[in-house]
Amino acid sequence: MRPHYRVDTASTRACYPLRPARPKSGLANDFRLRKFVVVLTALVAMGLKSDGEPAQTMTLAPVADPLATPLASPVSGNPFESEVTALETKLAQSPVAPGPIVFYGSSSIRLWKSLSQDFPDYSVLNCGFGGSRLADCARYANRLVLPQKPSAVVIYAGDNDLAVGMAPEKAFQTFQQLLGIFRNYSPSMPIAFISVKPSPARCQYLDNIRKFNRLVEDYLQTRPETDYIDIFSDMLGPDQKPISSLFVNDQIHLSPAGYQILRREIGEFLTDDCSKNRSKISH
Repeated sequence: MRPHYRVDTASTRACYPLRPARPKSGLANDFRLRKFVVVLTALVAMGLKSDGEPAQTMTLAPVADPLATPLASPVSGNPFESEVTALETKLAQSPVAPGPIVFYGSSSIRLWKSLSQDFPDYSVLNCGFGGSRLADCARYANRLVLPQKPSAVVIYAGDNDLAVGMAPEKAFQTFQQLLGIFRNYSPSMPIAFISVKPSPARCQYLDNIRKFNRLVEDYLQTRPETDYIDIFSDMLGPDQKPISSLFVNDQIHLSPAGYQILRREIGEFLTDDCSKNRSKISH
């Protein structure tokens, strides 16, 4: 529905008693003493200048422990850069109808191969990438979405944020930043957010998913030209557990049956909001 081992040292010692230490001869001890005196004298001499004043202290630069600080990966902070660049190139080389409805977000969007067939009466554009998080979506919105001059945006993101243990409140703050980017582009463009789905493989995060979805839903109710599309509820069975048939083998990504729920719910948004608002888009 859509509302808007360790060694046992004791036993080892018992089996193999320690051999008593062999006493060192007096000659050996005397040799060691003379050697020590010679070394000490040399060290003292090295510590003085020719005029008897202390020599300058030589300070050696510390040698860095290669295990103390991990080497930075050139893409550790930007894991999707190459994918985004490739998508930019693809979008630039593909004919795009004016004012497309852009579907944007993580892999649930990226893997929607039947998107155009599911909405044949609309000009839709798939700009999903990787297993992106909300912050990634915000980072690349100006490169992937806005250059397309969309007439509406449909977002699916937040799933991967919550799956790494991010607090719902923190994820919600990043969502607000993303929404702000699109609102600065157009105050009147219809924007829809698809609720985070209840993946069976991520059941331990269901409470946080519910809380995040609720925060987004309540917030969008106070914002014009926005819609919250609830797919979470439709993907739960009578026992309130996720319906596994709606997901592929990894039990994270959607199966064709799962995408049909998206098609149905998003279809209502397109019918109710996009057609009648298309003429009111401002830039």
